[in-house]
Amino acid sequence: MEHEEMESRLAAEEVRLNVRRRTRDEILTSREAMALLKIGRTKLWELTRNNVIPAYRVGSSKNSALRFKRTDLLGWLERNRV
Repeated sequence: MEHEEMESRLAAEEVRLNVRRRTRDEILTSREAMALLKIGRTKLWELTRNNVIPAYRVGSSKNSALRFKRTDLLGWLERNRV
């Protein structure tokens, strides 16, 4: 029984680490960023335009799509905790 319990704990730890690794590196679209932050399009654009939250442009055009790192957004939330 002890061996099975150890295998179970190791499997659970591996899943936790994989989720953490995937979440850390995840790139979000504007729509996904809005959903994560629970804000609207205008507020997301305002925060991005004012360099409050970092965004990454996909393409060279001024109208190219923006992408956001989940870790950047979560870090911004933590720094602005009331």
